[in-house]
Amino acid sequence: MLTILIIAVIFLLLFLDFHFGRKAHHQNARKLSFKQTTADYKLYKNGSPMYEDLFNDIHQASVQVDIYFYLIDNDYISRNFLQVLMDKAKEGVPVRLLGDRLGCFKLDRRLRQELEEAGVIFRFAEVPGFPYFFYRLQRRNHRKIAIIDGEIGYVGGYNIGMNYIGESSKFRDWRDYHLRSTGQLVRQLHEVLLDDWYLATGEKREALVPEAEGSQEVRIVATDGVDLEDEMYAMIERAERELLIGTPYFIPTERLMAALHRALDRDVDMKIMIPMKADHPFVKEAAIPYLKRMRNDGAKVGFFDAGFYHAKVVIVDGVLADLGTANFDRRSLFLNKEVNTFIYERNFVQNLRNMYLEDFGDAIAFDDQWLNNRSIKTRINEKIAVLLRPFL
Repeated sequence: MLTILIIAVIFLLLFLDFHFGRKAHHQNARKLSFKQTTADYKLYKNGSPMYEDLFNDIHQASVQVDIYFYLIDNDYISRNFLQVLMDKAKEGVPVRLLGDRLGCFKLDRRLRQELEEAGVIFRFAEVPGFPYFFYRLQRRNHRKIAIIDGEIGYVGGYNIGMNYIGESSKFRDWRDYHLRSTGQLVRQLHEVLLDDWYLATGEKREALVPEAEGSQEVRIVATDGVDLEDEMYAMIERAERELLIGTPYFIPTERLMAALHRALDRDVDMKIMIPMKADHPFVKEAAIPYLKRMRNDGAKVGFFDAGFYHAKVVIVDGVLADLGTANFDRRSLFLNKEVNTFIYERNFVQNLRNMYLEDFGDAIAFDDQWLNNRSIKTRINEKIAVLLRPFL
């Protein structure tokens, strides 16, 4: 009886921590607003060429290097990345590196000391603390931004590690999307990164002004656990003919589900793709009830099984593409710091659409056969996942 009472008290304290933590978060959320701007960009769907270009751009930097990654692993890719930064800092170029406190937990004291001795200024973002420790533990900065000399900006879904070049026996090939940008978009990305730097260090810095203008219209949306649902809702409501969604985690709100159902009611051709493999407990099971509802209403749903699907993409009517760091889940919607890029260039969007449809064509169908054959464990986890939705 005493054990049950203790467990009940612990759950009550966690509930109160989360409830009041969320209230404080929403009262103090960072709101960064950006107007539509211009850029030129290159798309990566594989990690190796992205790393090659990123490392080379850092190697050629002459003014400063500012980088944020949610996750930096401790493997040979990560060490190569850190070595490039240290080599540049030793040349006298200012190098600032920011990483999420949980996502970069493998950057131990020894590695951080090596960075410091080489001249790299490293800090952790989103360090959990009191009050509301449990809630702040859930609040992660999920962004991935690199700014080189204020002229080149990287943003997208890739973190740093060998998983992201397909060297994982569990996940194999890793599908994701990342952009290398030039133009005025770089300044806006820099402002997002420097706001994160200010929150982590108390140091205010001005974003550099790129010389290039950029030839294409783009827009970035930087969110802090608020407003992202509105952005996703607007994209869904905009769809008239086709809506393509790719995400590693599909755990939408009822408001977004209602918008998706309305899109199907107006005969929008909708496809949803998630990975067959899961990289976190319960996320796949949490998606199944929503995917069943979408399929029953006419959406086509597929499991990417040629590796791991980590891409976060929404394509509307072949004329708008949303690429970035935000997943289609409650954690991105209401907890994480995220940054997304909206692209309107027809050729780019069509090319991205073709990539998506090629992957979807190879996907395993989410159909009655798959549902009927899913394991007892999966069915049990579906029930458990209902309770965990706010954290998924």
